[in-house]
Amino acid sequence: MTDDGSFRVGIALEGVGWHPASWSYSAGVEPAELFTGDHWVARARAAASGGVDFVTLEDGLSLRTDRFGTAADDTGHQVRGRPDPVVLATLLLATSDLPEVVVTRNVTHSNPFHVAAQLASLAAIGPGRVVWRPQVSADARDAAVVGGASTPALEPEDVYVPTRIARRLRDLFRDAEDHVRTVRRLWTTFPAEGLAGGDKFWHPERVRPLTSEGEPRYPAEGPLTLPVGDPPPVAVLAHHALEPYRLAAAVADRVFVTPTPEHPMPELMTAFRQIEELTPDATPTLMYADIAVVLGDTDGHARDRLARLNEAAGAPWSTDTHVFVGTADRLAAVLTDWRDGLGLSGVRLRPAVLSDDAERITRDLIPLLRSSVRRRAPGPGAVPPRPGTHSSRHDCGPAPRSVR
Repeated sequence: MTDDGSFRVGIALEGVGWHPASWSYSAGVEPAELFTGDHWVARARAAASGGVDFVTLEDGLSLRTDRFGTAADDTGHQVRGRPDPVVLATLLLATSDLPEVVVTRNVTHSNPFHVAAQLASLAAIGPGRVVWRPQVSADARDAAVVGGASTPALEPEDVYVPTRIARRLRDLFRDAEDHVRTVRRLWTTFPAEGLAGGDKFWHPERVRPLTSEGEPRYPAEGPLTLPVGDPPPVAVLAHHALEPYRLAAAVADRVFVTPTPEHPMPELMTAFRQIEELTPDATPTLMYADIAVVLGDTDGHARDRLARLNEAAGAPWSTDTHVFVGTADRLAAVLTDWRDGLGLSGVRLRPAVLSDDAERITRDLIPLLRSSVRRRAPGPGAVPPRPGTHSSRHDCGPAPRSVR
């Protein structure tokens, strides 16, 4: 769990939802509306008023597709674009009461200085409310659209085979680790103490460039052009493979792991902790689950919703993590088991259809989780559950209707 013992719930904002057919089931949402501030501010305010602890904003260098590594087809009813997450985060921090905004920023095709300045600017706008999620781009299409260095061309099935992704993407993840370390070093070049106030604007002696350490892949010097008081934490989305786990262990304060029926949550937590122990200079990382959700009034209603979405998309929903299909009550039971039995710190939920599933998360799920926290509050002398133990019958939730 988190340092204060709470269980944190976040919503992954992405267009009108994560299912490819989400737009077809989002009544009254016109295409142009998705790229306006009003749409995103409304979503952020609804999340904040519903007790959501954080939202995440996605980054992408090429048009969205249904499957990894494939070009966007000519299907006209699916959302393909997205706003820039840094610009969007600026808007949400200024216009909503969200406790945190997790900003995804590509590190494979970006410059550490620019990323460091962007995140430091956001942290100045919303102190203590910004988290950075560095994203490794393993999609060769991204390199093509921006003119960056080429990356290995992967087939969709490569993403689901740990040995393949580890072997083929090792250099990309090593670069990402150096990128994050460089950004963090740049954040030290202009400390908040560099500003003086009174009759003096700044202390030049406290603002210094970086000194070279060996032969870095990113030989940035700095200093940044703005002060950094409270550097943003780093969160990494790590699929079940060696290189993503190693990256998260090396540089992340939080890690989002993706349980599946083949790789249940206890297995993922054990595997990550083992890699963390073997990673030099690793610090303890808070673990979050990352799952997609299709919620309903009953289990049957949720299954019917997914069936209609799949029919509209023309294919079953294939995703990189578990898809929970059922009621908020059952989801709360799964998350409570993970929290109490495994010591999980929180969850990031990907709503299949934002207007429907995000509403059920805030209206039904979060109150259930909050009430379970109150019920389990230990009395004097009570012994809290030991992380790493569990007695749940749920490994990654009830039998899903997801397709891998």
